[in-house]
Amino acid sequence: MGGLVAQVAAAEPGLFGAALETWRDWIRVEATSVVGGRVVCAATTAARTEQVAAAFEHSGWEVTARVSLDETDTHAATAALLDRKLWGVVVGAGGPPRADERAQLGELCRVLGGVAERRPELVVVLSGGALAHAERFPVQRIVQAPAPEERPSFAPSPLRDLAASLAAERARPSSTGVPLPDTRLGFRTSIASLAALIERRVEGVDVGQAGGARVLAGPDGIRGHIARADCGLVARSHRGQEDLLDDVLSWSPIRGDSSTLRDRIRNLRLFPWADASGDGARLRMAAARAALGRLDAAWHAVSVSPDLVTTPPDLLVAAGGAFAVAPPAVVALALLDTLRRPGAQTFYYDHARILGPLGTLEDETDRRRLLADLLDDALLPLGSGIISSQLRPGKQAGTVRVMSAAASAELELVPGAVQLVDLPPGIAATAELEMRETGWAGIRTRRVAVDVTGGLGGLLVDTRGIPLRLPERPEHRREQLDAWQRALWSGGDA
Repeated sequence: MGGLVAQVAAAEPGLFGAALETWRDWIRVEATSVVGGRVVCAATTAARTEQVAAAFEHSGWEVTARVSLDETDTHAATAALLDRKLWGVVVGAGGPPRADERAQLGELCRVLGGVAERRPELVVVLSGGALAHAERFPVQRIVQAPAPEERPSFAPSPLRDLAASLAAERARPSSTGVPLPDTRLGFRTSIASLAALIERRVEGVDVGQAGGARVLAGPDGIRGHIARADCGLVARSHRGQEDLLDDVLSWSPIRGDSSTLRDRIRNLRLFPWADASGDGARLRMAAARAALGRLDAAWHAVSVSPDLVTTPPDLLVAAGGAFAVAPPAVVALALLDTLRRPGAQTFYYDHARILGPLGTLEDETDRRRLLADLLDDALLPLGSGIISSQLRPGKQAGTVRVMSAAASAELELVPGAVQLVDLPPGIAATAELEMRETGWAGIRTRRVAVDVTGGLGGLLVDTRGIPLRLPERPEHRREQLDAWQRALWSGGDA
């Protein structure tokens, strides 16, 4: 902070005046990104265990094991609880429990309680009807929790809210000894405040070093939110590390030895800013795409309404260090590659990383006022994107005409391609798609007009399929990814 103040003072000597000596006494917001801990989730049945695990996984926790009496033996359950990095165990049941649960809860809690007795540092979260067996566990480490949802969703729920608050308690303390607020929860709140402020449907995605989050909000409040520990730039996981590395390599346009590239990805987790140019930046964006892909899969898995995941928002805000080293058009393309929905949407980037801290302010009026004041500077306009799929290959697929007050442009649609139209920041335009055959651009039509907004990355017209299909052979996949990205990277420093 001191270094930042010194740089600003050097650039604008008269900005602070005499107040420069007292900057440490100014009101400021402190927040941090919370790293979720490891938990074991248990219930009498595998279905109930999955409900409990979903609530914690979607709140940023890493579920290292799922224990159920119908699928897990006693030895496996005991082994899962011996993990020295384990934060606690979550025992779930209905509220009230079903008859078959009541008959078996005692046996489950007897097994888990025996291990917890020998590990007094473990926190025991008793959800729903499991609280009736609290005497099986050390009383000083018990946390009471509501019952899990019968069908997990990305909408807020009592158990998920509790899981998020337990994660927030793991934050490093401030100078006063109180845990710092969690920026991911703050990001969720800021997106809701932004949606209410501009009266639009706003979606936010945050991919950082320790995890990822996604939130959808409208003027009436939050529609859905998830935070995942396995959706970080290079996810930390007790299992499946090779699969996670394969996910990154599947998005990489870089040619090279597989072992060397895997080591570079591991180094990205250890030293995130050490390799941030050239091929390092491209590898970083491959990791960002893999994280966004996992985030999108988790989002679809818990969606209760197809409309919430297939209809593009009015505004999509990206945040997190994963996107800091790429040109704006490359970031916009990464969002189009992974969060695929037909229609038009506008992209922004929280390059100043203020949405998370601002969301930790308790007063909604203060938060909206600051957002209104800082909006033009805080959110970097990446541009807009249009996805029109199901166009069959052919010489004359159709045209797109982009018209604004400043100029107009027209180009032929190329099926299965990404085309860039120069549309500067602040320019509002109308894009008219006229297709030879019926296509899919949010509605089935041959002609559609959508409003778009310019940005540093211009306007991307995407006629690839939904979902995006990449070649199976690694060399062909790299060539295809490179063909889509090459022209966009050439406008940046990487």
